[in-house]
Amino acid sequence: MTAVEPLGPKDPEERRRRILVAAIDVVKDRGFAGTRVSDIAAVAGTSPALVLYHYSSLADVLVAALTWSDEAWYAELEQSLDALDPVDALVRLAAATAENGAEFGDWALWLEVWVRARHDARVEEVRAALDARWRALLRDLVTSGVTRGEFEAPDADQAAFRLASSMDGLAVQAVLGDPPELSQDQMARLWLTGAARELGLDPLDVLGRLAAVGRGS
Repeated sequence: MTAVEPLGPKDPEERRRRILVAAIDVVKDRGFAGTRVSDIAAVAGTSPALVLYHYSSLADVLVAALTWSDEAWYAELEQSLDALDPVDALVRLAAATAENGAEFGDWALWLEVWVRARHDARVEEVRAALDARWRALLRDLVTSGVTRGEFEAPDADQAAFRLASSMDGLAVQAVLGDPPELSQDQMARLWLTGAARELGLDPLDVLGRLAAVGRGS
């Protein structure tokens, strides 16, 4: 983690972007409890005063950074899902989610958010909204697959909840490194195996699509 060149006073948009990127970088590296505004400022190439000018507290920086990161992720993902049938979309979703940041970095950020949300109403509000969006994406995918006769799911909401919980649980284990051999590819394969069984699909058929579809090729 290295500091960048200082920004001039007339670069507010670029300054905000760098602050958010820096916040994600620092929190993933040090955890929320070990992060200071001055750390974020140093990495962003600005001053602590300007960080607090744009974001009133460390928690606000975390909330803004998480929201900004998720928006970019969804924008890229949803565009790639539009052209796929429901099974291939499920495979693509598994790969994209398991690859959520180098070495599970974005999942490490989420782990910090889940812990912080228990004690901070603002963080909890955003956590709930982003989790609801994730489950809605899964619900819409399940509904589409059922409508097209490719999935079996009597209750799309419950299926989406179980699929989301499964990915979250795998992500926690991946971030903790338990087991240490849990790679991004293995995480995607484990989730897809459970998702296939949840939705009445052949796990071997679904996993067979991972190399072709999962990386967006």
